Amino acid sequence: MIRISGLLVTTFAGVLLQGTASTWAHENDPKGKPEPPIYGEILYGNQDGIAGGGWPGSQENTIFCAQIPINQLGGSGNGSDCWGYVSPSQREYAIITMESAITWVEVTDPFQPVVIYTHSRGNTGSLWGDVKTSGDHAYLVGEGGGSIRSYDMSQIDSGIVTYEGESSADGNSATHNIASVPGTDIIVRCGGSGQGLRFYSTSENPASPQFIGAWSDRYVHDADIVVYPQNGPDSTYRGRIIGFLNDGNNGGSVNTGLSIVDFGTPGNPNPAGNLLSRVTWPQAGYSHQCWHTEDFRWLVSNDETALNSTFQMVDIEDLDNASLGFTQSLPFSANNHNNYIHEGLVYAANYTTGVRILEQNGNFLNEIAHFDTYVANDSAGYNGVWSVYPFFPSGTIIASDFQSGLLIFKLDVAPIGFAFPEGLPDTVPSSGADLLVEISEDGAEVEVATMTYAFASDGVVETVDGLPSSDPGVWSFRLPASPDCPDSVSFEFSATTTAGEVYSDSSGPYSALVADGEILVVDFDGSSEAGWVFSVAGDDAATGIWELGLPQCNGRGDPCTDGSGDSNGPCFLTEINPGDSNSDIDGGQTTMLSPVFSGGEPGSGLSLSYDRWYSNDFGASPGQDSMQVYISNDAGAAWLLVEDVNENANVWVTVDFVIEDLIAPTEEMRMRFVASDLGDGSVVEAGIDNLRVFGIECDDSIPGDLNGDGLVNGTDLGLLLVAWGTDDPAADLNGSGNVGGDDLGVMLVNWSF
Repeated sequence: MIRISGLLVTTFAGVLLQGTASTWAHENDPKGKPEPPIYGEILYGNQDGIAGGGWPGSQENTIFCAQIPINQLGGSGNGSDCWGYVSPSQREYAIITMESAITWVEVTDPFQPVVIYTHSRGNTGSLWGDVKTSGDHAYLVGEGGGSIRSYDMSQIDSGIVTYEGESSADGNSATHNIASVPGTDIIVRCGGSGQGLRFYSTSENPASPQFIGAWSDRYVHDADIVVYPQNGPDSTYRGRIIGFLNDGNNGGSVNTGLSIVDFGTPGNPNPAGNLLSRVTWPQAGYSHQCWHTEDFRWLVSNDETALNSTFQMVDIEDLDNASLGFTQSLPFSANNHNNYIHEGLVYAANYTTGVRILEQNGNFLNEIAHFDTYVANDSAGYNGVWSVYPFFPSGTIIASDFQSGLLIFKLDVAPIGFAFPEGLPDTVPSSGADLLVEISEDGAEVEVATMTYAFASDGVVETVDGLPSSDPGVWSFRLPASPDCPDSVSFEFSATTTAGEVYSDSSGPYSALVADGEILVVDFDGSSEAGWVFSVAGDDAATGIWELGLPQCNGRGDPCTDGSGDSNGPCFLTEINPGDSNSDIDGGQTTMLSPVFSGGEPGSGLSLSYDRWYSNDFGASPGQDSMQVYISNDAGAAWLLVEDVNENANVWVTVDFVIEDLIAPTEEMRMRFVASDLGDGSVVEAGIDNLRVFGIECDDSIPGDLNGDGLVNGTDLGLLLVAWGTDDPAADLNGSGNVGGDDLGVMLVNWSF
């Protein structure tokens, strides 16, 4: 089994406007030419016996409700943005923009949506149309110009939405996005025509917003602007208007990053703002959009043109000193777009991979569900889902899609959830291990928690009930000693509620190696090129040939550090040319062979690991190439494919596996790494570091065998009782500092029969 470390690949990180943006969008924005829309009939999901079809795209823990194609929405061209509105009577409405129109759809019954009103956008000449609500009004902007269009929704429950015209305040130039400040009468135009932010008040006349000032330090692509809450962690700014801005110079693509700005108070706004802090990240391409966690401790941001399927976690507990935390990536090459946070979940509109739903736990994200709106592939590019709106009180979720129009679905997560506060081990000692499981309850009460396990050496399936710990919802399990070492063990968890319903952890079963230690047998850490081969017959790349050297951080897909995080550490990279961002692979393939090494004897359980870097999301044709990794047990006479890498993680990813799980180990093992650029306009950068082989150490002693005779029996029990109540380390089997009942339990688990 190959293990790629983590579902989310994780790494640490610790002016006046220049130029103007295109009338299409931000500079070089490729979304102007998406695939055409798919017209058809409304597709209904199944509910309570109502006949309907399923959604053809991939789904996990979601319920498909309905899909309304663009032609059924009264529009034409591609779909773009979406937002939501809840009337005073609690009826729910989706708002979706398209190239030609804006449409309101009632989704109070998500399985039977009703199109309420469509209004033509006219000949805007642009796909981009962004909408937000403030009070009972909706406000529409676009890259095709036209300032702000106002819509009165006060009679929407009667099927009436009234177009009130177009405000000409501060001119009719293009706008890329619009933000509303919850709890105020302020709306804000973002970007377009090289602009920063333009602030408007709707207090006097919602139909005609009045311009009140601008922030012009940088171009702003999108903004999350809020009144900072009274319970926010930074007491200095409670009650003030705080903007989290995805911005940069030259249309946002130069010095791209995230600014945090104080814009005064709702009663006395200051559009000129006061910059509190600014955050950037390595390998940045285009800072696109962000949203705050509900406790205002973290900001989840994304980058649209680099670091695909990646989230930048920004620490905002201290607004004057915001900092970059973890950068986490989904294992896809799809580009990022919009993400919003509701009730602890991140809803990420991720273009071709659809909507990804991730549980946010402090600085970490864990995917729990997804709804793929684009069936064709998960490649980089600008098709599929544009945006998502998860804020309806009913739990209905809507998404807008380039090709498919409006998608309506619900989250379907079991009322019992499983988490691991101390993580899960990749390796457990032969003497056994304690595991902690946190079982969350949403409308259900857990009565019994169970672990089922089996060791590979005997295949016997056993179950054990967990013990409630002192922490609410946390259960403790004891994985007993293994009958053999080295060995492997599989295990999974379930919970039985007081109502008798049984819920299993859908992420399981899990597995771990049984060993008491690890020995480094082979270490190719990049410090020497001895034995490595950097070209073979059949290679035809003109540039980007493999070599050993220091990372240069040229900003076009190449790494800034080696696989260990050292900016001055050597590693194997595809052409190292300081200051030249065009030294990527071009014109074909380049191959690198490792030295020949030993894979140990059959049954030795040796494992192999390596760190890899791969980027193919720059250039005019991103996502068109891949890197292959092979292994051989006859010095390279024949090869077995280990992995075909096509995701653009843009971080060092550790891959590890037990050699004999893939191929018979010999003394003539070898690895081959093949990176290619087989088409025009594709930027490919690859790297390899820390190729290592690890052996296993096993401790032959048995916990509880106090006299060392290989058995746990009455003699050992007698010795334990003699030491009872002392701190005798020989009898303190659980290392608590006191010999007592827990140590007796360890002894009984390992009793010889």
